Amino acid sequence: MAQNERFPLKHVAVIGGGAGGLTATKRLTEPGSGFTCTTFEQTDNVGGTWVYTEQTGRDQYGLPVHSSMYKSLKTNLPKEIMELSGYHHKRHADKSYIAANDVLQYLNDFADNFELKKYIKFRHHVNYVKPIDGDKWEVQVRDLVNQKTDTYTFDGVIICIGNYSNPVYPNFKGKDICKIPIMHSHDYRMPDAFANKRAVVVGSGPSGLDITHDISTKATTVFLSHHSERVNSLRWPRNVVMKPDIAELTETGVRFQDGSFEEVDMILYCTGYTYHYPFLHETCGIKVINKNVQPLYKHTININHPTMAIIGIPRDTVGFYMFDLQVRFFLQIMSGDVTLPSKGEMFVHTEEDIKARLKEGQNLNALHIMGQRSEKFLNSITSMMRNEDPVPPVLLKIYFESFARCCEDFTEFRKDKYKIVNEKVFVREPGAAK
Repeated sequence: MAQNERFPLKHVAVIGGGAGGLTATKRLTEPGSGFTCTTFEQTDNVGGTWVYTEQTGRDQYGLPVHSSMYKSLKTNLPKEIMELSGYHHKRHADKSYIAANDVLQYLNDFADNFELKKYIKFRHHVNYVKPIDGDKWEVQVRDLVNQKTDTYTFDGVIICIGNYSNPVYPNFKGKDICKIPIMHSHDYRMPDAFANKRAVVVGSGPSGLDITHDISTKATTVFLSHHSERVNSLRWPRNVVMKPDIAELTETGVRFQDGSFEEVDMILYCTGYTYHYPFLHETCGIKVINKNVQPLYKHTININHPTMAIIGIPRDTVGFYMFDLQVRFFLQIMSGDVTLPSKGEMFVHTEEDIKARLKEGQNLNALHIMGQRSEKFLNSITSMMRNEDPVPPVLLKIYFESFARCCEDFTEFRKDKYKIVNEKVFVREPGAAK
């Protein structure tokens, strides 16, 4: 994608300074890329979802706190498959599962190594993004420190804001009369508030399981409400009690679907997040319906305006590799190395993908979940690109093995140590980490 000197660099807006935003900034500013960028980050540092703050609710500028990070969090994937292009983890060689703050340090090291921070406008909040003049973009941004609003024009937009900041609350019967304090995992930081309390945790995803273990160190009893058979077979502290899904809330307690009732002091929802892009003007043509962002080609490209990409929407896959692949795919589209199908063909492709997923039993809330579809999805992108190899099989092999280990031994799986031998082979040392 070498740039002909007769033509100016294409200027791209990057929204967000997390892992996706950093890899976009790196790719856009590489010598000979044909691009440059301005990256807008609402907080005062890089790292996105990996930044821990004790703040909840709203920050000093009245904006919702982005971070959902709790203090004890460790990765649930090995760091060996959590690397951005061109930069290996240089710390913690003795372990594969690392603390959130160590991931944050890695992202800072990555940014410093490639001198990316000079392209980032920190404490800048994006008010809106809208298409103008055919294929250009207008981006209005608020400088939070100086309380100044500026408007920019760009050739393209890459959105990298992450998907763990807009919590979903279940609509249980009785929620309007319930007087029990309720918290979402988005606002959970430490277990102290649960000391000597009887609590219900709702949801058995990775955060639900981690937080259940965390608060069990302080609470008298933790009722974990879920519908996962595998969770029942895990080893749990003695004060953790398995419960089915909630049937209704009362003023003082919770009735479960098996008819049992428990009076509790607190309820913690670990019920996930939904995609949220409040800064996208309606003329962008992007809508979120049932946790489904549409219309996107390959879960990445805005079909209505292909000079916009949204990075990181697909879930349950090798995220760091995918971020970089999505960015490179978008830049090859922008440079002309990839020719997209017609708008009508992209709509048909996307509709067929949705129909196939629904036919396989997926619900409308899960259409961006990849899982076993990861290889097919990622290589459907690589096959369109110029000089691009398929996804290295070793990344997906480690992903699925580590997921299986998490399911079979949740309390011990993070002691495993992984080593990548080549693009197809890895070695796992069970219980190696201290």
